[in-house]
Amino acid sequence: MPMKVLMPTIYYPHIGGITIHVENIVRHLKDIEFHILTYDKFEENRYKNVIVHKVPHLKKFRGISYLINAYKIGKEIIKKEEIDIIHSHYAFPQGCIGGLLKNKFSIPHILTLHGSDALILKNSAIGKYFFKYAVKNSDKIICVSNYIKNQLNDKIKDKAVVIYNGINREHLYYESDNNFGLFVGAFVPQKGVDILIKAIEDIDFNFKLIGSGKLYKKIEDYIIKNKLENIQLLGKKSFNETSSFMRKCSFLVIPSRSEGFGLVAVEAMACSKPVIASDVGGLKEVVVDGYNGLLFKKENIIDLKEKIQKLIDDKDLRKTLGKNGEKFSKKFSWKKCAESVREIYENLS
Repeated sequence: MPMKVLMPTIYYPHIGGITIHVENIVRHLKDIEFHILTYDKFEENRYKNVIVHKVPHLKKFRGISYLINAYKIGKEIIKKEEIDIIHSHYAFPQGCIGGLLKNKFSIPHILTLHGSDALILKNSAIGKYFFKYAVKNSDKIICVSNYIKNQLNDKIKDKAVVIYNGINREHLYYESDNNFGLFVGAFVPQKGVDILIKAIEDIDFNFKLIGSGKLYKKIEDYIIKNKLENIQLLGKKSFNETSSFMRKCSFLVIPSRSEGFGLVAVEAMACSKPVIASDVGGLKEVVVDGYNGLLFKKENIIDLKEKIQKLIDDKDLRKTLGKNGEKFSKKFSWKKCAESVREIYENLS
């Protein structure tokens, strides 16, 4: 009988860092059966070892309604499938569901902290109580960077381990330098897209922005109102579409206000592209200033503008930083990540 893992998580059709992370765990651990509890059922499941369970929820009360319904569905799955391990991704609501089911059935619970749960949720007025419950009721905590691990108190830190994300190299390689800067990320305050717009609005160079989110319309209106012809909004793109732009860009910009890891930085490096990033969170573990990219002071528009202009003016520097980044990116492997997760499963089961 294969090991069976119940996994409360965001999954397809939702696109983002957690979805990519989860997909790469399940595709590398083919001998393990995963039961995924997610918001919407993905009809094109490509993995024979994955069963996706749709959890009904109310859009306006997504977290709480998902928690209630996922707990009910999770109980039935555990009884029917004889689940060995619960592995939750993100502290709320997924980690809270994992904690509740762990206590109900005495099943080991692993929680992966992906970033904003340990950086934002943990410090919010109500969210901190959910965060505390999720980490307290976990047997093991996986952090995607040392920075995230260091946000935990000493008692919790004792059961935490760092496992870095990986990258899918088959679509990530150098193709050309077509003289444009690239942004890839959600249009939300945390990702700093508004900072980027202010820095590049009067720079004589083209920029392409990939992503969507609650700031998208505001940014779009600003670009139209100010006739910023050097900035092109491309909207949401698939990984294959995004990697095509990454292979052709001159450099990637990550202007985040907070960041747990910064997977997109490693992906750009695999394409031999330099990265300009804010000096926050896990980004400082990935972007080595002057070696594979340039760091700028958080929310400092002038500093960001100077770093961008520096790479625009110096193609040789772009090549050198990009070449170093490609070497650096080889440290990050999804296979290695998945095998580290397997080791935790085996130790707890």
